[in-house]
Amino acid sequence: MAPTIIPRAARRLLYKLLQLDYSTGILSLLLLPLIIPEVKSAETVEEMISLLYSRRLARLLLAPMQIREELEALAALVAGARPSTVLEIGTARGGTLAVWTRAASSDALIITIDLPGGPFGGGYGAARIPLYLSLRRGRQRIVLLRGDSHSAATITRVKGILDGRRVEFMFIDGDHSFEGVCRDYNNYKELLAEKSILAFHDIVPGPEHMVGGVPVFWRMLKSSLKEPCKTLEIVKDWRQGGYGIGVILVREGCRLPRLSCHSPCRG
Repeated sequence: MAPTIIPRAARRLLYKLLQLDYSTGILSLLLLPLIIPEVKSAETVEEMISLLYSRRLARLLLAPMQIREELEALAALVAGARPSTVLEIGTARGGTLAVWTRAASSDALIITIDLPGGPFGGGYGAARIPLYLSLRRGRQRIVLLRGDSHSAATITRVKGILDGRRVEFMFIDGDHSFEGVCRDYNNYKELLAEKSILAFHDIVPGPEHMVGGVPVFWRMLKSSLKEPCKTLEIVKDWRQGGYGIGVILVREGCRLPRLSCHSPCRG
Protein backbone atom coordinates (compact mmCIF):
# COMPACT_ATOMS: atom_id res chain seq x y z
CA MET A 1 0.00 0.00 0.00
CA ALA A 2 1.27 3.47 -0.87
CA PRO A 3 2.18 5.66 2.13
CA THR A 4 -0.45 8.09 3.36
CA ILE A 5 1.12 11.52 2.83
CA ILE A 6 -0.76 14.33 4.55
CA PRO A 7 -1.03 17.71 2.72
CA ARG A 8 0.38 20.65 4.67
CA ALA A 9 -2.98 22.36 5.32
CA ALA A 10 -4.50 19.12 6.52
CA ARG A 11 -1.49 18.50 8.79
CA ARG A 12 -2.02 21.87 10.49
CA LEU A 13 -5.60 20.93 11.29
CA LEU A 14 -4.53 17.48 12.47
CA TYR A 15 -1.90 18.92 14.77
CA LYS A 16 -4.56 21.05 16.42
CA LEU A 17 -6.75 18.02 16.87
CA LEU A 18 -3.91 15.96 18.31
CA GLN A 19 -3.88 17.75 21.63
CA LEU A 20 -7.50 16.80 22.07
CA ASP A 21 -6.85 13.30 20.76
CA TYR A 22 -4.23 12.50 23.43
CA SER A 23 -6.92 12.81 26.08
CA THR A 24 -9.87 11.40 24.13
CA GLY A 25 -8.38 9.14 21.46
CA ILE A 26 -11.25 9.83 19.05
CA LEU A 27 -9.00 10.87 16.16
CA SER A 28 -6.83 7.78 16.66
CA LEU A 29 -9.89 5.57 16.53
CA LEU A 30 -11.18 7.18 13.34
CA LEU A 31 -7.80 6.96 11.58
CA LEU A 32 -6.96 3.46 12.79
CA PRO A 33 -7.78 1.76 9.44
CA LEU A 34 -5.19 4.01 7.76
CA ILE A 35 -2.61 3.65 10.52
CA ILE A 36 -2.55 -0.15 10.75
CA PRO A 37 -1.08 -0.76 7.26
CA GLU A 38 1.69 1.75 7.98
CA VAL A 39 2.51 0.12 11.30
CA LYS A 40 2.46 -3.41 9.89
CA SER A 41 4.80 -2.39 7.06
CA ALA A 42 7.45 -1.38 9.62
CA GLU A 43 8.83 -4.80 10.49
CA THR A 44 12.19 -3.83 11.98
CA VAL A 45 13.36 -1.36 14.60
CA GLU A 46 14.94 0.81 11.93
CA GLU A 47 11.79 0.83 9.82
CA MET A 48 9.60 1.69 12.79
CA ILE A 49 11.80 4.60 13.83
CA SER A 50 11.88 5.89 10.25
CA LEU A 51 8.09 5.71 10.18
CA LEU A 52 7.73 7.56 13.50
CA TYR A 53 9.91 10.42 12.26
CA SER A 54 8.35 10.62 8.80
CA ARG A 55 5.40 12.65 7.47
CA ARG A 56 3.07 9.69 7.69
CA LEU A 57 -0.06 9.43 9.81
CA ALA A 58 1.78 7.20 12.26
CA ARG A 59 4.04 10.06 13.27
CA LEU A 60 1.12 12.38 13.88
CA LEU A 61 -0.43 9.97 16.34
CA LEU A 62 2.58 8.12 17.77
CA ALA A 63 5.42 10.66 17.64
CA PRO A 64 8.01 9.77 20.30
CA MET A 65 9.00 12.48 22.75
CA GLN A 66 12.62 11.55 22.15
CA ILE A 67 15.61 12.80 20.19
CA ARG A 68 15.83 10.46 17.24
CA GLU A 69 19.54 9.67 17.52
CA GLU A 70 19.17 8.84 21.20
CA LEU A 71 16.18 6.59 20.62
CA GLU A 72 17.97 4.85 17.76
CA ALA A 73 20.97 4.09 19.98
CA LEU A 74 18.85 2.69 22.81
CA ALA A 75 16.68 0.71 20.41
CA ALA A 76 19.76 -0.88 18.84
CA LEU A 77 20.99 -1.88 22.29
CA VAL A 78 17.64 -3.40 23.22
CA ALA A 79 17.23 -5.13 19.87
CA GLY A 80 20.61 -6.76 20.39
CA ALA A 81 19.29 -8.34 23.58
CA ARG A 82 15.89 -9.33 22.09
CA PRO A 83 14.08 -9.18 25.46
CA SER A 84 11.10 -11.47 26.00
CA THR A 85 9.72 -9.31 28.81
CA VAL A 86 9.46 -5.51 28.69
CA LEU A 87 8.13 -3.07 31.27
CA GLU A 88 7.60 0.57 30.30
CA ILE A 89 6.53 3.22 32.80
CA GLY A 90 5.09 6.14 30.87
CA THR A 91 3.19 5.19 27.70
CA ALA A 92 2.26 8.75 26.62
CA ARG A 93 1.80 8.88 22.82
CA GLY A 94 2.92 5.28 22.36
CA GLY A 95 5.96 6.07 20.21
CA THR A 96 8.48 4.22 22.36
CA LEU A 97 6.02 1.36 22.82
CA ALA A 98 5.98 1.00 19.03
CA VAL A 99 9.77 0.78 19.00
CA TRP A 100 9.91 -1.79 21.83
CA THR A 101 7.56 -4.08 19.90
CA ARG A 102 10.13 -4.23 17.11
CA ALA A 103 13.13 -4.53 19.44
CA ALA A 104 11.64 -7.31 21.58
CA SER A 105 11.22 -10.96 20.64
CA SER A 106 8.22 -11.91 18.51
CA ASP A 107 6.60 -13.65 21.50
CA ALA A 108 7.43 -10.98 24.09
CA LEU A 109 5.24 -9.84 26.94
CA ILE A 110 5.19 -6.03 26.92
CA ILE A 111 3.62 -4.16 29.84
CA THR A 112 3.23 -0.39 29.66
CA ILE A 113 1.87 1.81 32.45
CA ASP A 114 0.41 5.29 32.14
CA LEU A 115 -1.44 7.56 34.54
CA PRO A 116 -4.67 9.02 33.09
CA GLY A 117 -4.38 12.80 33.34
CA GLY A 118 -0.78 12.51 34.49
CA PRO A 119 1.85 15.23 34.01
CA PHE A 120 4.93 15.04 31.78
CA GLY A 121 2.99 14.00 28.67
CA GLY A 122 0.97 11.12 30.08
CA GLY A 123 -2.74 10.43 30.24
CA TYR A 124 -3.91 8.96 26.91
CA GLY A 125 -7.63 8.47 26.30
CA ALA A 126 -9.17 5.01 26.39
CA ALA A 127 -10.09 5.29 22.70
CA ARG A 128 -6.35 5.13 21.86
CA ILE A 129 -6.12 1.59 23.23
CA PRO A 130 -6.87 -0.12 19.86
CA LEU A 131 -4.08 1.95 18.29
CA TYR A 132 -1.56 0.78 20.88
CA LEU A 133 -2.66 -2.84 20.67
CA SER A 134 -2.26 -2.74 16.87
CA LEU A 135 1.49 -2.28 17.37
CA ARG A 136 2.13 -5.87 18.41
CA ARG A 137 3.77 -8.29 16.05
CA GLY A 138 3.93 -12.06 15.90
CA ARG A 139 2.72 -13.64 19.14
CA GLN A 140 3.50 -10.65 21.30
CA ARG A 141 1.19 -9.73 24.15
CA ILE A 142 0.79 -6.03 24.97
CA VAL A 143 -0.75 -5.19 28.34
CA LEU A 144 -1.88 -1.58 28.83
CA LEU A 145 -2.23 -0.53 32.46
CA ARG A 146 -3.89 2.83 32.99
CA GLY A 147 -3.13 3.75 36.58
CA ASP A 148 -0.61 5.11 39.07
CA SER A 149 2.69 3.24 38.78
CA HIS A 150 3.39 4.09 42.44
CA SER A 151 0.26 2.45 43.82
CA ALA A 152 0.39 -0.93 45.54
CA ALA A 153 -2.49 -2.08 43.34
CA THR A 154 -0.57 -1.38 40.13
CA ILE A 155 2.59 -3.05 41.42
CA THR A 156 0.55 -6.11 42.39
CA ARG A 157 -1.06 -6.19 38.93
CA VAL A 158 2.33 -6.04 37.21
CA LYS A 159 3.63 -8.92 39.31
CA GLY A 160 0.50 -10.91 38.57
CA ILE A 161 0.84 -10.35 34.82
CA LEU A 162 4.50 -11.37 34.91
CA ASP A 163 3.51 -14.50 36.81
CA GLY A 164 7.05 -15.24 37.93
CA ARG A 165 8.81 -13.99 34.80
CA ARG A 166 11.60 -11.43 35.17
CA VAL A 167 11.82 -8.17 33.23
CA GLU A 168 14.62 -8.12 30.67
CA PHE A 169 14.16 -4.50 29.59
CA MET A 170 12.69 -1.71 31.72
CA PHE A 171 12.17 1.86 30.53
CA ILE A 172 11.25 4.45 33.16
CA ASP A 173 9.79 7.64 31.66
CA GLY A 174 6.78 8.39 33.85
CA ASP A 175 6.59 10.73 36.84
CA HIS A 176 9.64 12.97 36.40
CA SER A 177 9.67 14.43 39.91
CA PHE A 178 12.64 13.26 41.98
CA GLU A 179 10.34 11.35 44.33
CA GLY A 180 8.37 9.94 41.41
CA VAL A 181 11.25 8.48 39.39
CA CYS A 182 12.91 7.28 42.60
CA ARG A 183 9.78 5.42 43.70
CA ASP A 184 9.40 3.80 40.28
CA TYR A 185 13.00 2.64 40.46
CA ASN A 186 12.67 1.30 44.01
CA ASN A 187 9.32 -0.36 43.35
CA TYR A 188 10.19 -2.19 40.14
CA LYS A 189 13.96 -2.83 40.18
CA GLU A 190 13.49 -6.15 42.00
CA LEU A 191 11.56 -7.42 38.97
CA LEU A 192 14.61 -7.18 36.71
CA ALA A 193 16.23 -10.32 35.35
CA GLU A 194 19.80 -11.15 36.34
CA LYS A 195 20.85 -10.03 32.87
CA SER A 196 18.77 -7.05 31.81
CA ILE A 197 18.68 -3.42 30.68
CA LEU A 198 17.29 -0.57 32.80
CA ALA A 199 16.90 2.83 31.14
CA PHE A 200 15.73 6.30 32.25
CA HIS A 201 14.71 9.17 30.01
CA ASP A 202 15.48 12.87 30.55
CA ILE A 203 18.82 12.65 32.37
CA VAL A 204 20.13 15.88 30.79
CA PRO A 205 19.50 19.02 32.89
CA GLY A 206 16.81 21.26 31.43
CA PRO A 207 13.57 23.10 32.20
CA GLU A 208 11.74 21.81 35.27
CA HIS A 209 8.54 21.09 33.35
CA MET A 210 10.48 18.82 30.99
CA VAL A 211 12.98 16.92 33.12
CA GLY A 212 11.78 17.37 36.69
CA GLY A 213 14.20 15.76 39.13
CA VAL A 214 15.40 13.00 36.80
CA PRO A 215 18.90 14.46 36.16
CA VAL A 216 19.55 14.73 39.91
CA PHE A 217 18.20 11.24 40.52
CA TRP A 218 20.33 9.77 37.73
CA ARG A 219 23.52 11.31 39.08
CA MET A 220 22.73 9.96 42.55
CA LEU A 221 21.94 6.48 41.26
CA LYS A 222 24.96 6.36 38.98
CA SER A 223 27.33 7.34 41.80
CA SER A 224 25.90 4.61 44.05
CA LEU A 225 26.52 1.75 41.62
CA LYS A 226 29.49 -0.58 41.84
CA GLU A 227 31.02 -3.24 39.61
CA PRO A 228 29.87 -5.31 37.83
CA CYS A 229 27.05 -2.82 37.12
CA LYS A 230 27.77 -0.86 33.95
CA THR A 231 26.26 2.50 32.98
CA LEU A 232 25.86 4.19 29.63
CA GLU A 233 24.69 7.72 28.84
CA ILE A 234 23.09 8.20 25.45
CA VAL A 235 23.15 11.96 24.86
CA LYS A 236 23.32 13.79 21.56
CA ASP A 237 24.48 17.06 23.17
CA TRP A 238 24.76 17.82 26.89
CA ARG A 239 23.78 21.42 26.08
CA GLN A 240 20.42 20.43 24.55
CA GLY A 241 18.40 21.29 27.68
CA GLY A 242 16.67 18.00 28.44
CA TYR A 243 16.23 14.54 26.94
CA GLY A 244 19.13 12.09 27.16
CA ILE A 245 18.92 8.45 28.24
CA GLY A 246 20.70 6.84 31.17
CA VAL A 247 21.23 3.09 30.90
CA ILE A 248 22.26 0.48 33.44
CA LEU A 249 23.46 -2.85 32.09
CA VAL A 250 22.51 -5.31 34.79
CA ARG A 251 24.66 -8.41 34.95
CA GLU A 252 25.21 -11.26 37.42
CA GLY A 253 26.35 -9.76 40.70
CA CYS A 254 25.11 -6.25 39.90
CA ARG A 255 23.33 -5.01 43.01
CA LEU A 256 20.90 -2.12 42.50
CA PRO A 257 20.72 -0.22 45.79
CA ARG A 258 17.50 1.06 47.28
CA LEU A 259 17.67 4.85 47.34
CA SER A 260 16.10 7.41 49.64
CA CYS A 261 13.34 9.25 47.78
CA HIS A 262 13.56 12.38 49.90
CA SER A 263 14.34 15.10 47.39
CA PRO A 264 17.80 16.62 48.01
CA CYS A 265 16.38 19.93 46.80
CA ARG A 266 14.26 20.13 49.96
CA GLY A 267 17.28 20.05 52.21
